[in-house]
Order: sequence, then structure tokens, then C-alpha cells
Amino acid sequence: MNDEQSLTNSYNKMVSNNEIQRNISQEILVSKLEQLKKKLENKRMPFRSTAGRVMSKFGFIKTLEKPQGIYIHGSVGIGKSMLMDLFFNQLDIEEKKRIHFHEFMKGLHQLIKNARDKNKRDPIKSVAFDYIKNMQVLCLDEMQITDVADAMIVGRVFEEFFNNQLILVTTSNRHPCDLYKDGLNRKLFLPFIDIMVSNLNIERLSSPVDYRKIKISGKKKYFLSTSPEDTIQFNELIAHFNLQEGPGIKIQINSREFLMERFHSGVGLLTFNEICSIPMSSSDYLEIISYLRLLFLDEIPDLSNGGDDSAKRFINLIDSIYDKKLELLCRADVVPENLYIFGKNKFEFQRTVSRLFEMQSINWPIKGKTH
Repeated sequence: MNDEQSLTNSYNKMVSNNEIQRNISQEILVSKLEQLKKKLENKRMPFRSTAGRVMSKFGFIKTLEKPQGIYIHGSVGIGKSMLMDLFFNQLDIEEKKRIHFHEFMKGLHQLIKNARDKNKRDPIKSVAFDYIKNMQVLCLDEMQITDVADAMIVGRVFEEFFNNQLILVTTSNRHPCDLYKDGLNRKLFLPFIDIMVSNLNIERLSSPVDYRKIKISGKKKYFLSTSPEDTIQFNELIAHFNLQEGPGIKIQINSREFLMERFHSGVGLLTFNEICSIPMSSSDYLEIISYLRLLFLDEIPDLSNGGDDSAKRFINLIDSIYDKKLELLCRADVVPENLYIFGKNKFEFQRTVSRLFEMQSINWPIKGKTH
């Protein structure tokens, strides 16, 4: 690896280009990710197979020394996902996967259900091993445990991962010891915490600022497509987040898949038609929003002429965004109060207009506010 390919050099370039502000905590983490990157590229691990698992069990394959990765935690918007993605994108191995934790868990539950339907003897262990059999490194973004069903299986899944020498890099807003805090039957979750702490370097990333907020701080949040100046400003704000270069994300909603092509590190861009012109329920919107910290919503039309169904979905979308305190930037054909002047949902839409105005405030989202 030459200097041009180093994480440190890439980080310094981002600072020089004013993409980010230099941060000591970030620099320390970049150095540790650099060390892990070198270690992985210099020591190629054998693919896992049933035979390989047996050989490892009897000591014929040297096990990887601990720690087996890095757990990055810290508050929202301080660069956790950005630095993990920098590591992932520059890691010169093919056997790697990067996925949002929520998407990872939904997929895991489905695989375990399929294994149980096939009467697998130990479905969780079988699925965990099969999931990583051609994988050396797994990067999980935004780990959080809020569901008792997730809490009951993650310990066994990750134990199998580490037993089979998987390298894990993950981000979270919480320290491992604070995951699933006050959750139902939490004592059954404690072995998972022990597994994470004993197998990973726990690194806290700190910063006095939320970098996502810096990029939109003091900016307008509602833009008009009829104004060339507004359109330029809106597109410039989107450009700050490199959404076209992001991996996109596939979100499983019941039996169908919702694709957000322009998504990166908790920031997404959707058009009105992509999210409000197809059948969607409030629970669907909550599922999509759970992946986001900031949403750019573009091409919102005048809904007064035959837009009753779309207006109803827009009401549900804005309610979901408001309740989850999501940052929202919009571009529309008309001002909020003229979006839906008449129609069967006119009375209900008045609340939507009020919320759109509140979410334009520089103080939005208000921490700790309940609705």
C-alpha cells in the first residue's frame, strides 16, 4: 500500500478540501482503522468451509488473535459512518460486505425462519455460518437493539461469527454496555455484550459538532422548483453528501423491497413520486425513516388537482418524519400552504402545513420534545 491509498492521506485530503473539519478523535480512529486495514491486506484468511471449520476446531488453522475488529460509538453526526465507509472502500480485499444493521437483522430473521422451515437442527448457528462463509470482513452501520426478537438471537449469531474468525467493524450511537438498555429480558442479552467487548476494540468517537448539521446549518430547508436560485441551492446542499457515490440501500417492507438508490451514511434523497405515489402505510414510512437521519425530498407537486391519495400518503410521511424528529429538506412546486388547497383531506392537511413550517426552524429537531 502506498501513501496515496492510505486512510490517513485520504482523511487529510478531505480536511484540505474543506469536506470535513480536522478532529483529533477522528484522526486517532483513522490510525486504528489503518492498522486493521494493513493487517487484513497482509494476512489473507482462508475461505470458510465445513472442512475448514473442522480443521480450525482441531488447531490445524491458526486462529486470528483478538481483537477481531472495531466497535465505533458516539453521538449522531460526528463521522462514524463516514470513517467506516472510508475504511471499507479502500480495503483491498474482495471478501467484504457493508450493510445497515437494521437491514442485516431483517435479513437474518428471514434466513433463520427459512432454516427452521427446513427443520435445520440448529438454524441460528447454521445461518450464521452460511452468512459469512465467503466473507472476511463485515461492516455494520448503526447497530442498535430495540427489538426483543433481535436481542434473543444476536449473541449466538455473533459468537459464531467470531468463532469463525470474522473481522467486524461496526458503528453505533451507544456503547455496547448501553445496548438494549431496560429492554425486556435484558439479562438474556448480557452474553452478547460480553462477546462484543471481549472480541472488539471499543472506540469512542467524540466531536463538539454534528457534521450533518454543519452542512445545512443556517440554510433554507424548503425550496421552490420555480426559483432557479432555490434549485441551485438545493442541489448544492445535496452535493455535500455525495449521495450519488453512496451504496444505496434496499429496505425490506413486508413482502416487497423498497430501493433508495441515493443513500449514504444516514442521508437519503427521494422524489415525491418514489415515496408518495405508490401504496404506502404509516408503518412503511416508519420503516424507511428508521434508516435515515436526514432526508432530501424533491419534486413535491401541487396536490390540489386530483392528488387526494398522494396527499394522504404525504400527510402520513410528514407525520412519521415529525414524530421521529428527522431532519427534512424539501423542494416543491408551491409554498406549503398552497400544496393542497382543496380536496377530501384538506382539514387533515392543515396539520401537515404547520409541521412543514416548524421543521424549517433552525432549532429543528428539538431534542427531548415529545409530540
